[in-house]
Amino acid sequence: MGYQKERFGIEDGDADRNCKLRSIFANGGFYSTNDLSDIQAGLDIGDDTLGGGLVSAKIVQACEDRTQRCFYVRKAQDGTIEGFIALLYLNAQGFEALMTGRLRPGAPDLNHLTQEGEAARALYVWCLAARTEASKRALVKAVTLARRKAFNHIPIFARPVSREGRMMTAALDAPNGPASWLGWIPQTQDNEVLGNLGGENGRIAAE
Repeated sequence: MGYQKERFGIEDGDADRNCKLRSIFANGGFYSTNDLSDIQAGLDIGDDTLGGGLVSAKIVQACEDRTQRCFYVRKAQDGTIEGFIALLYLNAQGFEALMTGRLRPGAPDLNHLTQEGEAARALYVWCLAARTEASKRALVKAVTLARRKAFNHIPIFARPVSREGRMMTAALDAPNGPASWLGWIPQTQDNEVLGNLGGENGRIAAE
């Protein structure tokens, strides 16, 4: 399907917030997609940045098809992917699973993710990556604004692995009071919740 601009008007429990988020992302050049080749091209950037171990494109596609708001790519003028944003929107069941250590981001249970008609109870920053300096700046601005202006009412969880990622993650904390607190997921290898984008040592990054 490629860029999914026509999906901006999805009517669900977060309809207004979705529209705000997608508008902010679009201003930064990021559009949602469930196209397998676009997803794979984005994950390839993540592989280059993080050293491999990311989830398969088909898993990301399934999450995008479920939530309709999971995976966003930014394309250069020549059509190549130069960055992506991947978010997991957790419903009540998914939020409980995260808090009790049962969430498996490396192979998400789709029942833990919102679908059309469901409002998110928490956001999980699955992965962020970009290739060029311009796309990195656009990514950071888009995610920060989306947190402050669209999804500023619920907790957000992240596991940054770079200095840039930690700086950006800190900016996502509590823009709207206690209900929107930030959960820092620690860097350990023995907790299944840290499976993130796949592999035994999968991780989340903002590069």
